[in-house]
Amino acid sequence: MVSVLYSSLRTRKFWQRCITLHSFLYHVHRAPARFHSTYRDITNYDKRELPILDLELLQGSDENVTELVGNAEQSLKEVGFFVIKNHGISDHTIKQTFGISRRFFDLEASEKSKVKMTSDYPYGYEQAEILSQSLNGVGATPDPKETYNIKVSEPIWPDQPAEFKETVTEYCNAMWVLTTKILRIFALVLRQNETFFDDKFPTDNMTVFRQLNYPHVAPGPDRIRASQHTDYGVLTILAQDNVGGLQVKLPGKEWEDVSTPHGCLLVNIGDMMQRWSNDSWRSTLHRVVTKESSSQADNRRQSMAFFVNPGKDVMIECIPDYKDEAEPKEGAEEVKYPPIRAEDYILAKHYSTIPSILADAGEK
Repeated sequence: MVSVLYSSLRTRKFWQRCITLHSFLYHVHRAPARFHSTYRDITNYDKRELPILDLELLQGSDENVTELVGNAEQSLKEVGFFVIKNHGISDHTIKQTFGISRRFFDLEASEKSKVKMTSDYPYGYEQAEILSQSLNGVGATPDPKETYNIKVSEPIWPDQPAEFKETVTEYCNAMWVLTTKILRIFALVLRQNETFFDDKFPTDNMTVFRQLNYPHVAPGPDRIRASQHTDYGVLTILAQDNVGGLQVKLPGKEWEDVSTPHGCLLVNIGDMMQRWSNDSWRSTLHRVVTKESSSQADNRRQSMAFFVNPGKDVMIECIPDYKDEAEPKEGAEEVKYPPIRAEDYILAKHYSTIPSILADAGEK
């Protein structure tokens, strides 16, 4: 257990240091027209240049915060992905964590297998996942990648590299501070008190830090490296290298390439936020491919995903204010999804993607 990841994060003083938005609530509830007037029209955005939200605005005037929250809402409804800048994570921290991740994946298979994923602990190292299986069981071939997954509240650490635990703990600490800021923005977009998510993330929540390695593959037309899927949880914060290959797909649209500008991070919401918002927010389909036109001699790709998930017993159900957001039937409030326990939803999705691991355990 690395209680350091959370011990300093649960006090009221910490929340106030992270982001002070009490005064902004006045503007949300007393001046809704002004709140909505700050939206930037991104309905017809170029998906290769995702909306960029500047978190530095959180430290500015009420008008700055209003603008940020308004743009966040439009992004969440139309795209489900956005870029953040001035996020507070240093380049050194990110580069250092990428480096330790690369060293781990460069180890012999026998060493990595010492911390392999099992049915009892569905985290750790694996190279058998089929992400598209989470979409109605589509797909039969493992994605050509490998991952190391750490449940932040219940980590299992590899013996090598020696600095792995220290480096990853520092990264997760920084990511959790950033997460609290984003969750407060989300709460305000949902027209809730800024502390709406606080009790949904106990210290033993299911947040997972995933490191991904995509070995070099021969270039080909849209050769799959991570099959199409949506994320299962609340939100994902992604750091990726400059190799490229991430794509998103909106309904009725073609797959579009997504890159992250230097110094920025990528954020997308998962299925739980779509369910909480009654389909008002979009959990967007995405995948990773290699392009035929790639001229890279070595297209090995790395990324790091911080999957923000709530406590296992949290019920995911439509927020009352959003019952009529998704074009309900005339004269009635339509709730799109029945309530579901967070752990039940996430593990059902996750287990569907690792059939060979369950088969090895005799559970298929």
